[in-house]
Amino acid sequence: MSEQIPLVCLGSGAALTDGRDWSALLIDQRILLDLPPTAIPQMHRMGIDFSGIEYIFISHLHADHMFGLPFLLLEYSVRLQRENPMYIIGPPKLEEATTQLCGLAWPDLRKTGLKPRLPLEFIELAGEGDYHAGDLPFTAIPMQHFDLDAFGYRFTYKGRSIGYTGDTGECSQLDQLLIGVDVAIIELTHPTESSDPGHMDPRSFSKMSEWLLRQGSTVIATHMSATPSPIPGVEICEDGKTYWI
Repeated sequence: MSEQIPLVCLGSGAALTDGRDWSALLIDQRILLDLPPTAIPQMHRMGIDFSGIEYIFISHLHADHMFGLPFLLLEYSVRLQRENPMYIIGPPKLEEATTQLCGLAWPDLRKTGLKPRLPLEFIELAGEGDYHAGDLPFTAIPMQHFDLDAFGYRFTYKGRSIGYTGDTGECSQLDQLLIGVDVAIIELTHPTESSDPGHMDPRSFSKMSEWLLRQGSTVIATHMSATPSPIPGVEICEDGKTYWI
């Protein structure tokens, strides 16, 4: 049996939150699934070493999924320095959006010549397919999230296959992303039934989780606007909690 891996919930909230920090999950202190601003102070509170983060998967370019990048890069402009690269993975125009955000957030830094002191490698996705970030192979699959370029990710780490949906409504691509995975991390934005086509609600989530549990997957819910009713067999993320997957 594969060794268990720590997954830290840095936040579990949707954009419209009930007080939860915005959703971000850190796997083995190396792989970060989305990066909202609240993830940075949460990592400080939990004593997490920023230098261990090698891969950042950005599912799409909404603020609650990637506006933490200027704050992380500020850490590397002022406090931190390293020689090993950090891979930032996401939709087209991710690097451009990050540059614009940093310019808006910290216009004075460029004037003084400060910039992040680490090798940054942006991997922008051309569409569905298999990719590499350093020594980590992964698959990206487009999700159904309004008219945005939004991706779910699947990769194998330390013998565990992990699927992460990012934000999505019910769609056939979810089956493609999650079939056979050991761990399925799925958004559950709405605590009650909703007609929102870009997010999951208990009906669509339960349909997916029942299938996943039958195939033996661990199912984890995140990105919630309010705490849903318990779903049999499903782990509902709590901010600041560590799960073993």
